[in-house]
Amino acid sequence: MRQRFIALSGIAAGLVLSLVPALPAAAAGPAASQSVALVDPAMGPHARDEARHLGDYRQLTPSRSAAIPRRTRSTSGAASAAASLVPNEALRREVFGFAPYWALNNNQQTNWNYSLLSTVAYFGLTVNSDGTINTTDQGWSGWTSAQLTDTINRAHAAGDRVVVVMKATSSATANAIVTDPNARANAVAGAMSALNDPAKHLDGINIDFEGIANGNLTIQQGFTTFIQQLSNQVRQSRPDAFLSVDSYGGSASGNNGFFNISNLAPYVDAFFIMAYDSAQSNTPGKAGPTAPLNGWTYNDTSEVNQYLGKAPASKIILGVPYYGYKWSTGTGPGSTDAYATATGGGVADTYAGVLDDFNCALQQAHHWDSVAASPWATWWSPSSGDPCGGNYGSNRELYYDDAQSLGYKYDLVNNTNIRGAGMWALGYDGTSKDLWNELGLKFVSHWEPLGGPIGSGPDLSSWGPNRLDAFVRGTDNQLWHRYLDGSIWTWEALGGVITAEPGAVSWGTGRIDVFVRGSDNALWHRAFDAAAWGNWESLGGVLGSGPDVSSSASGQLDVFVRGTDTALWHRSLSASAWSNWESLGGVLSAKPSAVAANGKTDVFIRGGEGNLWHRSLNGTTWGSWETLGGPILDGPGASTWGPSRLDVFARGSDNHLWHRWFDGTTWSPWSNTIGVQGLLSAGPSAVSWGTGRIDVTIRGSDNSLWHLGINIS
Repeated sequence: MRQRFIALSGIAAGLVLSLVPALPAAAAGPAASQSVALVDPAMGPHARDEARHLGDYRQLTPSRSAAIPRRTRSTSGAASAAASLVPNEALRREVFGFAPYWALNNNQQTNWNYSLLSTVAYFGLTVNSDGTINTTDQGWSGWTSAQLTDTINRAHAAGDRVVVVMKATSSATANAIVTDPNARANAVAGAMSALNDPAKHLDGINIDFEGIANGNLTIQQGFTTFIQQLSNQVRQSRPDAFLSVDSYGGSASGNNGFFNISNLAPYVDAFFIMAYDSAQSNTPGKAGPTAPLNGWTYNDTSEVNQYLGKAPASKIILGVPYYGYKWSTGTGPGSTDAYATATGGGVADTYAGVLDDFNCALQQAHHWDSVAASPWATWWSPSSGDPCGGNYGSNRELYYDDAQSLGYKYDLVNNTNIRGAGMWALGYDGTSKDLWNELGLKFVSHWEPLGGPIGSGPDLSSWGPNRLDAFVRGTDNQLWHRYLDGSIWTWEALGGVITAEPGAVSWGTGRIDVFVRGSDNALWHRAFDAAAWGNWESLGGVLGSGPDVSSSASGQLDVFVRGTDTALWHRSLSASAWSNWESLGGVLSAKPSAVAANGKTDVFIRGGEGNLWHRSLNGTTWGSWETLGGPILDGPGASTWGPSRLDVFARGSDNHLWHRWFDGTTWSPWSNTIGVQGLLSAGPSAVSWGTGRIDVTIRGSDNSLWHLGINIS
C-alpha cells in the first residue's frame, strides 16, 4: 500500500513535502485595483458564448426513455466542511460542469470523466420575458434529447447531481422577468416543473439570468425576490434539491449591480462565479488574460475574497474558462509584446481549438504571464497559405488557460476553503486528458503527507478506530514506525538492518507484530505488547522479498514471503509455537499481501507475468489460484472491513493507485477514481479499522510517506 511517502534518513517529524507548488504571489501587476465600483457587464459571459455557438447546434435524437436516479458513491476521509456537501464524495470539493446543448453534438458527453464531477448542469431551458419556458428553441430540443438522457444516466451512475439551467441570457429578458410579478411566478413554476420532470430525476436548479441593473435597485430587488420565491418552493417540495445562481465576477464588490450577494446568500446553496471574459474590461482594445489570478481590476483572487466578505465559503464556486481569446495584433511577422494593441476584436476558441492551433501555427512563441498566472502565445498568420486556415495577414496573440494555470486557480479554491470550482464548459477540452488530470490532482480525495524520504514501500496495521501504525524501511536501512494515536502522528526508530518492505499486523488492542527481511535475508520478528517493544528474534528462512502477515485471532499469526524459488512460502504461529515453512506454489515477482477475517485468509501476489493473483485459505483448505488481471507494478496491498468484503490496491503501470474489490459474489472492475492524483514509487498498503473504512499508505513520487483515509458508503 503505497502512494506518496516520507523520507527516513534522519527523519524529522516536522518534515512535510508539498504536493503542489505554492500559489504565485500577487504581483503589483498591470493596473491592479482593489476598490473599484464594478458594474454589470454589457453582455454576460454565458450569453456571449451561447451567441458564438448558435451555428454549432444540430437537431438531436428525441429521448424515448426515462433517466435513472442518482446513486451514492465512495468517499475519502478527512473531507472539509465545504466538501461534505458534495454528492460525489470521492471529491474534496464541488466540481460543477456546464453541459451546453451544443456540446451534446456528436455525443461529446461520452468523453467526460463523470468521476471527477460532482454536478452536471444542463444549459439549458430558455425563459421568455413573460416567465414561460421556450419550447421551440435549441435548448428545448436538447432537453428532450436522447443525448441529455444519456448524460443524466452517466452522471447519476457516477453519483453526480444533474441540475437544469434556467437561462435568461438576454439582459432585457432577464430584467423584464424579475420586475414583473406575474413573470416571476411563471418562471418559478417553470423551474419547479423542470425539476420535478419524472423522466429526468433531476437534483437541482441553476439560475443563469444575466441581467443589468447598474444602480437600478428595482431590478436588483426583483431578482432577489425571484430567488427568494423559488427557494421557498424548492425547500417546501424538494428539500434535497440543490439551488445555485450564476453571478458576475465583480458582483460582490458592491451592492448596486444585478446581484446583491449578501441579500441572495440566505436563499441559495451556491453562487457560481462567472470569473472569466475579464479581458473585455481589464484590457479593452488590447489582448489580455481571460481569467487572471492577480492584477488589473477583475481577477480571481480579489473576486473570491470579495465574495467571502458577503457569503459563506461553503456557498462559493469559482468558475474557470476552458477557452481563451485570440486577437490580430499587427501586420508584420514576428513576436508581439504582451497586451498588444488589437487590430480587431478578440475571437474565443476552446481549449481543444487552442491545441489544434499549436499543431499548425507558424513562428510560434509561448510565454507565461506571471501576474495573471496563465499562458499566452503568439504566431504569424499569413494572408494566404496559412496552415491553420486563418489567413489573417497579421500576428495573432492568444491568452488562454491550461492545466498549470487552472491548477493555480484550484489552489486558490483549496486555500480559501470555498465550496469548489466549475468549468465553462464541458466538451471544450475535446479528447485531451490534461485538464481532467489537474482536477484529479487538486480535488480528488485528500492525501496526507507524513514526511520522508523513505527507503521502501510501507506496511500498515491498526488495532482500533483512529489508530494506525505505518512501518517503512528508512534510507538508513533501519525499521521506522509512524503511528497515529487519535489525531497526532509520531515517528520512532526501531533499529535493525532491513533489506525490503516490512509487514505488520495487530491481533488486538495494544498489540503489534512486525516482520522484516534482515541483512542475512532471514525472517526477523519484533512485537509491541501493551507499552513496550520486545527484542528482535530470527525465524530463519531465506527470503526473496519482504514479508507480509495476517492474523485471524488473538495469538494467531500467518506470515507469507516470496522464496528464493519465487514460490509463495508460509509459516504460522499458533498456541505460542511456530510451524515449519510450507510452500504454497505460485510464481511471485514481489512481496505478497495477506488479510484474514471470519476464519478465512486471503493472499494476493504479483505473478511472474505482472498480473494480480489471489488464493484463499478457508478453514484448513487452500483454494486454487485465480488471476485478477493487471498489469501491476510491485506487490499489492489488501484489506477487509466486513464479511466477504475484500479491497486490494496496486500500483498500475501508469504509477497511479488502482483498486478492485470483492463484495462476496463478484469482483469489481479495476478503478483509479480513489486517490487519482497519487503517483506511487512502490507498492501500496491498506488496512481497515471499521465497517466501510479503509486507510491506504504509499510511497509517493517524492519518496515520502503519504496517507489516504477512505469511507465506503
